Amino acid sequence: MASASPLEDIDEQYLQCCICMEQLKEPKILPCLHRYCQECLKKIVKKGAKKIECVTCREVHTLPKGGINGLKTDFNTKNIIEFIQLQDSVKVDPLRTCIHCNKKQEASAFCFRCNDFLCKTCHAFHASSPMFQDHHPHIFSLSEAEAANLTIQKLSSLKVAPRCQTHPEKLSELCCTTCGNLPICIPCTFGEHRGHNLEEVKSLANIQREMLKGKIADLLQDKEKAYSMQEGIKKAKDKLELNVDQESQKLQEQLDRERERIKKEIQDAEKESNTKQADLQERMKKETSARLKELEKEMRESRERYEQACREERQEADSNLRELKKENTKVREKLEGGLRVMNNEIQEMLASIRTQKDENAKKIKELSDHFDGIVKRFENVTATADCILAAQNDWTDVQCIPDVCRAVDLLREEVKRDNPGMENLSGVTIRGLSAGVTVRGKVGISEDVESIIHLHIKECEYITDITGNEDGTIAITGRTSAGQTYIAVITMGGSLQQQNILPGAGWNSIRCSFLSQYLIAVICGGNQVGIYDIRDQSRRFINLSDVIMNCPTCQMVSSVTTDRVNDHIIVGCHSRDVYVFNSKLEHVKTIKLPNVIEGAGDIAMYKGNLLVCDSSRTGRAFAVALKQTASEVKYEFTKPMAGRSYWNPCSVCTDQTGFIYMLWSSGGRSLIVQYTKDGGQIELEREVDRTHNVSAITAVQTKQGEKLLLPTLGTKKLLTYSLT
Repeated sequence: MASASPLEDIDEQYLQCCICMEQLKEPKILPCLHRYCQECLKKIVKKGAKKIECVTCREVHTLPKGGINGLKTDFNTKNIIEFIQLQDSVKVDPLRTCIHCNKKQEASAFCFRCNDFLCKTCHAFHASSPMFQDHHPHIFSLSEAEAANLTIQKLSSLKVAPRCQTHPEKLSELCCTTCGNLPICIPCTFGEHRGHNLEEVKSLANIQREMLKGKIADLLQDKEKAYSMQEGIKKAKDKLELNVDQESQKLQEQLDRERERIKKEIQDAEKESNTKQADLQERMKKETSARLKELEKEMRESRERYEQACREERQEADSNLRELKKENTKVREKLEGGLRVMNNEIQEMLASIRTQKDENAKKIKELSDHFDGIVKRFENVTATADCILAAQNDWTDVQCIPDVCRAVDLLREEVKRDNPGMENLSGVTIRGLSAGVTVRGKVGISEDVESIIHLHIKECEYITDITGNEDGTIAITGRTSAGQTYIAVITMGGSLQQQNILPGAGWNSIRCSFLSQYLIAVICGGNQVGIYDIRDQSRRFINLSDVIMNCPTCQMVSSVTTDRVNDHIIVGCHSRDVYVFNSKLEHVKTIKLPNVIEGAGDIAMYKGNLLVCDSSRTGRAFAVALKQTASEVKYEFTKPMAGRSYWNPCSVCTDQTGFIYMLWSSGGRSLIVQYTKDGGQIELEREVDRTHNVSAITAVQTKQGEKLLLPTLGTKKLLTYSLT
């Protein structure tokens, strides 16, 4: 909006209250620069309330000491509205009482210094008399009252300086910047404003207008990002629908394949059973015939012995047939039961997908509303700045521009702020089912190490943790020889894709866990929690003490896992405290572990439960059911008995089918233990070669199937075991 723009070019909505939908009356402006009628704001804010939510952009602001009355008046908008009301009143009734002659006749002009109308005769005298010389710049001829002929700058030039708040009979002549650009008169400089920083209004207004121009220029550089946010939301929403359909289709196809496979297995089992029965009957027939020949001679001697032998043969054959049928029935029942289990699990997964879809759609709607508010704020800030710069009203500018600049700074921070959780909203997290695994109920671990991969990570001295995502990307954390915290992304072949040094000393626990396809949750430096983005290698970290009230100063983080369904980061400590954060690193809640656990050495999420390796070296591990702020033990994992050693749990993970794997250590020895899905009972044990000192365990899907990965602590190797 240029200074030469006519008054009629102002958008009517700019002067409209969004609450009553009428022209603003005594406009009060919020820090976000949206303006409303004073009385309208009083109607929507409860008595004694300390905060107010903007009706337009939903920003929440703290009310000043005087409540609604204490909010700043939007003088720039108020001046425009007052003039429009002046125009409208003259159009309705041009007859007015002249302030000089006191006669009621057609008004010719309006003196803003006198704040009243003048008739034609008095207008001429008023405009030419030296007595009213200081009124001349403030006399407005009503013949120019058409909005098309009047610019905002012209309107501003007609207004007089505001009156001093301390001395209302005097006009303000200076600005006290110490008191927030407060307009004051000359006597005030010797009184309450003595010693304050005082500025001449014109020079101060020019400085602030230049500052505002610079701020708006910077803001306009962010315009594309501000307006592209909604496009990102739309893409996330469309991708969510697509992912839900694809995942549901995959599960249905997998179920159909399993049904066909089980149907074939049942048919094969029945065919095999029928073949065995036929073979048995044929063998029995042959044996009976042979036996008959042998006993023909004896039969003549003893028919009774013959009949007894036949009975025994028939009984044995009948018994064998019954066993075959019984075995066939068991196979059928096992396969059909497995199919029912798989069907139930898939139905649970489909229900989980629907729930995640609803939750993500709700979050997408919240983000969409939030971004709508940002766009509205952007448009309002730029419109307000344009109007102020067009008006060139020194007194109004020094009052308004600081607020506009603050609003610009806050808006730029909001526009630049990343939304790391947005990408997660387009996906759904499920545990896949490997074909046939659930029915057979077993997942095997290769007897020996399948491969030993040498990692090309020269900067890293010790590897402390490993994690993988759904597309096979692997990340490791550790420390350098200089004691720095280290993170790297590698391929399955051991090649280095990227590496970085993270905040905090590397002598404390350094753990990692994928939060999404690209984001990794990391703990390090004793009490630091952060997110590392593998796309641009950016990172954001917080200290526990900065975001958690009453956090013990000695609190040390020890483990981390993620709940990708709820988009949460879960951090364990060397105490019973477990902290939950969202993807913006905002503290969600604190949960206390049960008394039997002293600390969380390593943790993993599993079907809504937290798997915990106790850090107390008591050789215990638990599955813990999480509640709002407390927890309870669901079951304790069975301790391994291999070699009669005293084993301690040090790392835990799960595979895609739901089996649990825990790495136990004892005096330089390491043991991989596979547990059942429903109660921590041992299924398999695999001892790791003693020449390898492994530090962690994770399961990763590869092109060759799912594998267990174990990094060695100091030799920079990666051991792989196949899951079959």
